[in-house]
This record gives sequence, C-alpha cells and structure tokens, in this order.
Amino acid sequence: MNYFGEAVILCGGKSRRMDFDKSFAKINGKYMIEIIYEKLSLCFENVKLCADAKERFRVVDLEVIEDKIKDGIGPAAGIYSALSQASAKYVFVAACDMPLINTEHIEFMKRTLEQHAFMPDALVPMNGEYIEPLYSFYSANMANVFKEEIGKGNHKIHNILKKCNVLYLEDKYSRIFDKDLAMFTNINYGVDLERISW
Repeated sequence: MNYFGEAVILCGGKSRRMDFDKSFAKINGKYMIEIIYEKLSLCFENVKLCADAKERFRVVDLEVIEDKIKDGIGPAAGIYSALSQASAKYVFVAACDMPLINTEHIEFMKRTLEQHAFMPDALVPMNGEYIEPLYSFYSANMANVFKEEIGKGNHKIHNILKKCNVLYLEDKYSRIFDKDLAMFTNINYGVDLERISW
C-alpha cells in the first residue's frame, strides 16, 4: 500500500483580509501555490490543489480536484474532498498560504507515523497550545468521519478530530527543524508577503 504518496493544497479560502485571491499571491514573482507545490513534490509523488472550481487555476499547470461540498463551510470541506479521492493511506494537507513548508519536518512526521504500530487516524502538530490542522497528515479512512460531522453541522476541524484517534506532535519536536516554527506562518495580509520574501 502507498502510505505517504499524496499531498493536497487547500485553496478554498475567501481571502477576506487581502484585496485579491491569495491563492495567486506572488513571492519574488512566483505564485505562492507553486512554491508550496514544488516543496511538497520533494516529499510526495502526487501533489494536487483542492478548490471550489478548477477554472480558477487555469493560469497554473497543476492538477486540481474540486470540493465536493461547496457551501462555504471552510477547510473541513476541502479535507473531506481530498480524503474521499485519496490514493494513499495518508494525505498531507497544507494551506495555500503557508509557503515556508519544511520538507525535513514533513519527512520526520512520516517516520513518526511509521513508528506507531496503531497507525493513528491523523498526525497533527502543536504550536504552543494550538494545533496546526492545515499542516497535517490525515488517514483516507477519515473521509466518512468528516462527511458525517459536516452533515451534522460540525464544520470545525478541531471538533471533528475529537471523534478520531489523533496523534498530536508536541512543538518541541518541530522546533528541532524550525526553532521559531516559521513553517506554520500564514500569509493573511499584503504586508506579510513583503516580510516573507526571500
């Protein structure tokens, strides 16, 4: 079985805090989603975008899967869509506004999953008291859980995770690879793009 061959970049956000679709934000002249895609391609054989409509991404030559639920309920719908079409046991889910992805950390997350004989439903990093659900591994088996919970009106990922067997990764392990946890940085404003350019 292919355990870790797939990653999905969620591109369904409404970008309310920016004056344009942040899926098409650029860093040093390059689309941020392309930067994320290239990094993830170092760790996964198959990397896709997940969005409300394929037409939005005609300007980039990347595979796009469409959300199965298009009610604007947030990233839970994107995760469900990704898992329901998964070809691997685990899917790495990333947000489209996190360009500082750390590939060594992702490989460490893979090894962490492999070392747990009970094979958890998800591996989710901690960031202090908070979790980073859009920088996480999810088992394809969780698709039905997401579908059921969304059907009940439960759209918050941290609540859905309470229904599953989740392995939470303490941030002390993540800091080995990125002491400031910059890899969890989200780009929400135009000024963030200026600050993050390299």
